[in-house]
Amino acid sequence: MPDHLHALLSFPRGESVSSVISDWKRFHARNHGVVWQEGYFDHRLRDDERGEQISIKVDYIRENPVAARLCAIAKDWPWIIDLFAED
Repeated sequence: MPDHLHALLSFPRGESVSSVISDWKRFHARNHGVVWQEGYFDHRLRDDERGEQISIKVDYIRENPVAARLCAIAKDWPWIIDLFAED
């Protein structure tokens, strides 16, 4: 997306979301000149949400550029890293 990003991340339970995101934003600001807005929105999936909710979140992320009319189909969006995508 030109003005925001979506990510589905996994990291150890002991890591705080805020420290992971802060470190990641700092790295990209320093190394790639990215200017970030303050804050972020997160939603941590609970154990009972993992199956269906992950699929819903992945589909939302994949289809977001289509909904924004930046591409006709999700496969055409060049800025996605999806290790689970079917070719």
